[in-house]
Amino acid sequence: MVPASVAFIDPATDFTDGLRVLYAYHESFILQGQRLLAMAEAISQQGVGEETAAEAVRLTAYYEGTTRLHHQDEERALFPFIVNKSFLTDGMIERLALDHEEIDAHWAKLNEVLRAPEQIADPAQLLALTARFEKHLRTHIERENLDFFPVLEKMLSPDQLAGIGQRMARLRE
Repeated sequence: MVPASVAFIDPATDFTDGLRVLYAYHESFILQGQRLLAMAEAISQQGVGEETAAEAVRLTAYYEGTTRLHHQDEERALFPFIVNKSFLTDGMIERLALDHEEIDAHWAKLNEVLRAPEQIADPAQLLALTARFEKHLRTHIERENLDFFPVLEKMLSPDQLAGIGQRMARLRE
Protein backbone atom coordinates (compact mmCIF):
# COMPACT_ATOMS: atom_id res chain seq x y z
CA MET A 1 0.00 0.00 0.00
CA VAL A 2 1.43 3.38 -1.05
CA PRO A 3 1.04 6.11 1.59
CA ALA A 4 -1.28 8.91 0.50
CA SER A 5 1.16 11.55 1.70
CA VAL A 6 4.39 11.91 3.57
CA ALA A 7 5.33 14.66 6.00
CA PHE A 8 7.95 17.12 4.81
CA ILE A 9 11.10 17.41 6.93
CA ASP A 10 13.09 20.61 6.44
CA PRO A 11 16.79 19.91 5.74
CA ALA A 12 17.73 23.13 7.57
CA THR A 13 17.62 23.10 11.34
CA ASP A 14 19.92 26.02 12.19
CA PHE A 15 19.11 29.46 10.82
CA THR A 16 21.97 31.40 12.46
CA ASP A 17 23.73 31.75 9.07
CA GLY A 18 21.80 32.06 5.81
CA LEU A 19 24.57 30.57 3.67
CA ARG A 20 24.77 27.51 5.93
CA VAL A 21 21.02 27.02 5.37
CA LEU A 22 21.58 27.02 1.62
CA TYR A 23 24.53 24.65 1.90
CA ALA A 24 22.41 22.27 4.02
CA TYR A 25 19.80 22.22 1.27
CA HIS A 26 22.44 21.59 -1.37
CA GLU A 27 23.83 18.61 0.52
CA SER A 28 20.32 17.25 0.92
CA PHE A 29 19.50 17.79 -2.77
CA ILE A 30 22.60 15.84 -3.83
CA LEU A 31 21.71 12.89 -1.58
CA GLN A 32 18.05 12.86 -2.57
CA GLY A 33 19.02 13.20 -6.23
CA GLN A 34 20.92 9.93 -5.91
CA ARG A 35 17.83 8.30 -4.38
CA LEU A 36 15.65 9.75 -7.14
CA LEU A 37 17.91 8.36 -9.88
CA ALA A 38 18.10 4.96 -8.16
CA MET A 39 14.31 4.82 -7.86
CA ALA A 40 13.81 5.70 -11.53
CA GLU A 41 16.43 3.13 -12.56
CA ALA A 42 14.74 0.43 -10.45
CA ILE A 43 11.37 1.21 -12.02
CA SER A 44 12.86 1.16 -15.52
CA GLN A 45 14.36 -2.29 -14.86
CA GLN A 46 11.69 -3.97 -12.73
CA GLY A 47 8.53 -1.89 -13.07
CA VAL A 48 6.70 -0.26 -10.20
CA GLY A 49 6.58 -2.24 -7.00
CA GLU A 50 5.37 -1.33 -3.54
CA GLU A 51 8.81 -0.12 -2.44
CA THR A 52 9.47 2.01 -5.52
CA ALA A 53 5.96 3.48 -5.41
CA ALA A 54 6.44 4.41 -1.75
CA GLU A 55 9.84 5.92 -2.59
CA ALA A 56 8.23 7.96 -5.37
CA VAL A 57 5.70 9.35 -2.88
CA ARG A 58 8.45 10.16 -0.36
CA LEU A 59 10.59 11.88 -2.98
CA THR A 60 7.64 13.83 -4.34
CA ALA A 61 6.92 15.19 -0.85
CA TYR A 62 10.60 15.97 -0.38
CA TYR A 63 11.00 17.91 -3.63
CA GLU A 64 7.67 19.69 -3.29
CA GLY A 65 8.77 21.08 0.06
CA THR A 66 12.50 21.60 -0.39
CA THR A 67 12.54 23.10 -3.87
CA ARG A 68 9.85 25.64 -2.98
CA LEU A 69 11.51 26.63 0.32
CA HIS A 70 15.02 26.74 -1.13
CA HIS A 71 13.94 29.03 -3.94
CA GLN A 72 12.06 31.23 -1.46
CA ASP A 73 15.13 31.39 0.77
CA GLU A 74 17.19 32.67 -2.12
CA GLU A 75 14.61 34.86 -3.84
CA ARG A 76 13.01 36.44 -0.75
CA ALA A 77 15.72 36.36 1.92
CA LEU A 78 19.06 36.46 0.09
CA PHE A 79 18.64 38.10 -3.33
CA PRO A 80 16.88 41.29 -2.10
CA PHE A 81 19.68 41.76 0.41
CA ILE A 82 22.45 41.73 -2.24
CA VAL A 83 20.74 43.05 -5.37
CA ASN A 84 22.32 46.20 -6.83
CA LYS A 85 25.51 45.69 -4.80
CA SER A 86 27.61 44.80 -7.86
CA PHE A 87 27.21 43.98 -11.53
CA LEU A 88 28.75 40.58 -10.85
CA THR A 89 26.20 39.54 -8.23
CA ASP A 90 23.32 41.04 -10.22
CA GLY A 91 24.32 38.92 -13.21
CA MET A 92 24.62 35.84 -11.02
CA ILE A 93 21.20 36.50 -9.47
CA GLU A 94 19.63 36.79 -12.91
CA ARG A 95 21.21 33.48 -14.04
CA LEU A 96 20.19 31.70 -10.84
CA ALA A 97 16.61 33.00 -11.07
CA LEU A 98 16.42 31.62 -14.62
CA ASP A 99 17.73 28.31 -13.29
CA HIS A 100 14.90 28.28 -10.75
CA GLU A 101 12.33 28.66 -13.51
CA GLU A 102 13.93 25.85 -15.52
CA ILE A 103 14.21 23.57 -12.49
CA ASP A 104 10.56 24.21 -11.65
CA ALA A 105 9.55 23.39 -15.24
CA HIS A 106 11.52 20.12 -15.18
CA TRP A 107 10.03 19.26 -11.79
CA ALA A 108 6.48 19.93 -13.01
CA LYS A 109 6.90 17.35 -15.78
CA LEU A 110 8.48 14.78 -13.47
CA ASN A 111 5.97 15.45 -10.72
CA GLU A 112 3.08 14.60 -13.05
CA VAL A 113 4.53 11.10 -13.38
CA LEU A 114 5.60 10.61 -9.76
CA ARG A 115 2.29 11.72 -8.24
CA ALA A 116 0.69 8.48 -9.42
CA PRO A 117 3.54 5.95 -9.40
CA GLU A 118 1.20 3.00 -9.80
CA GLN A 119 0.18 4.45 -13.18
CA ILE A 120 3.69 4.79 -14.63
CA ALA A 121 3.30 3.33 -18.10
CA ASP A 122 6.58 4.47 -19.66
CA PRO A 123 9.57 3.76 -17.41
CA ALA A 124 11.95 5.08 -20.08
CA GLN A 125 10.17 8.44 -19.99
CA LEU A 126 10.40 8.46 -16.18
CA LEU A 127 14.12 7.77 -16.38
CA ALA A 128 14.64 10.56 -18.95
CA LEU A 129 12.60 13.10 -16.95
CA THR A 130 14.40 12.14 -13.74
CA ALA A 131 17.85 12.40 -15.30
CA ARG A 132 17.03 15.81 -16.82
CA PHE A 133 15.65 17.20 -13.56
CA GLU A 134 18.46 15.83 -11.38
CA LYS A 135 21.19 17.01 -13.77
CA HIS A 136 19.76 20.52 -14.00
CA LEU A 137 19.39 20.80 -10.23
CA ARG A 138 22.89 19.42 -9.62
CA THR A 139 24.40 21.85 -12.18
CA HIS A 140 22.60 24.73 -10.48
CA ILE A 141 23.93 23.65 -7.08
CA GLU A 142 27.47 23.40 -8.44
CA ARG A 143 27.15 26.89 -9.95
CA GLU A 144 26.04 28.29 -6.61
CA ASN A 145 28.59 26.40 -4.51
CA LEU A 146 31.58 27.13 -6.74
CA ASP A 147 30.80 30.56 -8.19
CA PHE A 148 28.12 32.39 -6.23
CA PHE A 149 28.56 31.45 -2.57
CA PRO A 150 32.32 32.20 -2.45
CA VAL A 151 31.52 35.75 -3.64
CA LEU A 152 28.86 36.08 -0.95
CA GLU A 153 31.20 34.77 1.75
CA LYS A 154 33.58 37.64 0.96
CA MET A 155 30.81 40.21 0.57
CA LEU A 156 28.62 39.53 3.62
CA SER A 157 29.50 39.93 7.28
CA PRO A 158 28.56 37.36 9.93
CA ASP A 159 25.82 39.74 11.15
CA GLN A 160 24.40 40.06 7.64
CA LEU A 161 24.44 36.26 7.21
CA ALA A 162 22.66 35.93 10.55
CA GLY A 163 20.00 38.42 9.41
CA ILE A 164 19.49 36.49 6.17
CA GLY A 165 19.14 33.28 8.19
CA GLN A 166 16.51 34.94 10.39
CA ARG A 167 14.57 35.99 7.29
CA MET A 168 14.69 32.39 6.09
CA ALA A 169 13.38 31.16 9.44
CA ARG A 170 10.47 33.63 9.21
CA LEU A 171 9.53 32.21 5.80
CA ARG A 172 8.72 28.97 7.62
CA GLU A 173 6.37 30.50 10.24
